[in-house]
Amino acid sequence: MDFLTSFFTPEMFSNGVRLTTPILFGAIASALSSRAGVLNLAIEAKMLVGAFVGLIALSMSGSSLVAVIAAALAGALTGAMMAGAHRIGVDLIIFAIGLNMLFLELSVYLMRVLFGGTGVWKPDVDTLPNIQLPILSDIPVISTMFSGYNGLVYLAFLLAIAYGVLFRFRSGRHLLAVGESPAAALSAGISVAKVQTWSLVGAGAVAALGGAFLTVGELGLFARDMTEGAGWIAITAALLAMNRPIFIVPAALLFGFSDAVAIRLQSTTDLPNAVVQGIPMIATLAVLGIVGYRGVRAAQTYRASRTRRSLRVTTA
Repeated sequence: MDFLTSFFTPEMFSNGVRLTTPILFGAIASALSSRAGVLNLAIEAKMLVGAFVGLIALSMSGSSLVAVIAAALAGALTGAMMAGAHRIGVDLIIFAIGLNMLFLELSVYLMRVLFGGTGVWKPDVDTLPNIQLPILSDIPVISTMFSGYNGLVYLAFLLAIAYGVLFRFRSGRHLLAVGESPAAALSAGISVAKVQTWSLVGAGAVAALGGAFLTVGELGLFARDMTEGAGWIAITAALLAMNRPIFIVPAALLFGFSDAVAIRLQSTTDLPNAVVQGIPMIATLAVLGIVGYRGVRAAQTYRASRTRRSLRVTTA
């Protein structure tokens, strides 16, 4: 018991929330696209764009608000590029993989050409300040766990709530209709192309905020591949949540806290680094296995229902 209380500290909880934040932004972006019937595998690219553009805007303007807005606009523009490719019939899987590779190398190239950074670019900037929530900040343990984060952390969880509320409005119902059956939505007078375009643009902006959290919100620097696969983990979290609002936050927290546990183990135990660093990957593989098994069972259930239906028709 003493070990558990010394291991699961409020500081570890705080680290888990911070590590969850970029994953949550990316998971919301992935789920938003999927609900519109579009497979969006370019979350990693949009997070990199947000991280890079956000830090450039911060270094040029000195304003954190301008930096966050610039990052979101850059992500939205990237989403618009993907929407344009979708409109002309480009294979989005190939296009997304190309975007991920392009923005990874392009960000490193621009960092070297524009700022002379060989591996890391760290301008003299101030990151987003931490916000102390009223009332909570006066409670000793609770204040460490639920207060004292920068604005993007709170925004991520607010966007998760907004994602759930969205489907209570007509635009959200149109999104669901397009994702379920584009042909039926079109026959009902819904513009499928418009809905999918705006979903990709919005997803781009949200994913870019996850990248901006890393540079503008926390670190104040940019390094090669600084997202470290957070975009892919976010896609996995959205799959685990089945793109449903109620499960998005728990799924993102699972991955964020697996990272926090790994970091805590590294500092408090003598376990080999390879074992500790493998914990988040094991969690990811386990989730992918669950998602794959769930997909197989769903396909089997669908085939069985079709077989029963055809037998009833034949018998009749």
